Amino acid sequence: MDDHRFHRLLDHFGFSREGYRRVRKGVKKRLRRHMLFLGCRDLTDYLAAVEASPRERRECLRRLSVPISRFMRDRAFWDNLAGGILPDLVRRFGAPLQAWSAGCACGEEAYSLAISARTAGDMVGGPPVRLNVLATDLNPAVLQRAREGVYPQSSCRELDARQLARFFTPLRGGRRYRVRPELQSNIEWLCCDIGYLPVRTAFHLVLLRNNLLTYLNLPAQIQTLPPVLAHLRPGGVLVVGRGERLPADAAGGLVPRIALPCVYDRQA
Repeated sequence: MDDHRFHRLLDHFGFSREGYRRVRKGVKKRLRRHMLFLGCRDLTDYLAAVEASPRERRECLRRLSVPISRFMRDRAFWDNLAGGILPDLVRRFGAPLQAWSAGCACGEEAYSLAISARTAGDMVGGPPVRLNVLATDLNPAVLQRAREGVYPQSSCRELDARQLARFFTPLRGGRRYRVRPELQSNIEWLCCDIGYLPVRTAFHLVLLRNNLLTYLNLPAQIQTLPPVLAHLRPGGVLVVGRGERLPADAAGGLVPRIALPCVYDRQA
């Protein structure tokens, strides 16, 4: 599949060409394998096949997902979360807080939330923050890896030594690490599309980082964001990726923080 055909496929599903620019090689390999499995010789046949079968359409979308992450990605945000955002939410709403890791991939973000809740008390001189996390992704394979909680050393490079020792068990001489059970106790894993969350929970905190706003084109963003934001309660906090911004047409009632523009407060 050359770039021209790949771009046609992205356009068909409402994905961003620019968002896939750096990761397109791996995604195209996964799509080619799916095309061969379905016996499709060209893109037209492939699109017809996936649109004729809800199952194969889901499989195509899963192969378009990009499960790249690591613990505490963009470290300054996580320090701000533990030292400011979470304690402030507890003061305003009480505990336990409800958080949604939307598009959680292999689970590093959900576990980072759990780490931040447990270390928040250390930063502000109080008890740990009680936090329940719902972590969702469309791809069941990456969710299984998240449940297992075993990660390569490269996923842990932004953790400090104290966090690594407290929350992880080294395996194979430190080449891999297993999440300790205490981090898993308040995380629920759910396989679903980011725009069709089958729960009624009103979350205090929604993490929508490095997925929807990176990989969907603008019309698809504007269509998909409202059902996501409907799960953020008034006074709650939305977090996007460091280089991402909400489109103006979907940002009603959300105010970015001047010092941390990837964080939005929902007006009460």
